[in-house]
Amino acid sequence: MQYNTTQPGKFLQLERVAIGVLPDGVVRGRKNPAFFGFAARLRNARHAMGLTLDSTAVHVSDGKTVFLLEAGRHVPRLDTVEKIALALCLTPGFLAFGLSTESHETPAATEGLRALGVAARVQEARIAQGLSVLALAKAAGLSHTAVGNVERGTMPSLETAERLAVALAVSPAWLAFGEGPRALPPRRRTTRAAASASP
Repeated sequence: MQYNTTQPGKFLQLERVAIGVLPDGVVRGRKNPAFFGFAARLRNARHAMGLTLDSTAVHVSDGKTVFLLEAGRHVPRLDTVEKIALALCLTPGFLAFGLSTESHETPAATEGLRALGVAARVQEARIAQGLSVLALAKAAGLSHTAVGNVERGTMPSLETAERLAVALAVSPAWLAFGEGPRALPPRRRTTRAAASASP
């Protein structure tokens, strides 16, 4: 309980104070998922380019969709992220997960979106790891139906794609959009590796 200084003798329940402060799924001591920064990256990029909600939503339904995404009220599907990234001249991997990858070129009309290849990349990575659909689902904290649906072509959300990438130990940008290296580079170089790299 917390003491209420405006009304002596009254206490506030911490649960009431904490409601709405932290998004669901945040766990103390663990790194937050990369997709949590999507709303801020979207808002910052849109403001930096001086675009309105409607002009950003040129490839998606309308400005209300972008508004709700910026407010963090929805976790978008991969194809929606890629369409918005195209409007903002950003790589989908950066917008979705904050990962810098190669420069993004607009796909040709015949190529379609890069996110459409997620099913094949999930299946390829799963088979390379020697995992069954059920084993991957368990490792990712998803149902085996959800994993099977992704492999059959259902477009996953950013959250689902990142869970699968973590379980498969691959880059979420590669899994979702085929961008950048398949594996994430190590976060920190060890002192031994840094010493051997220096002349």
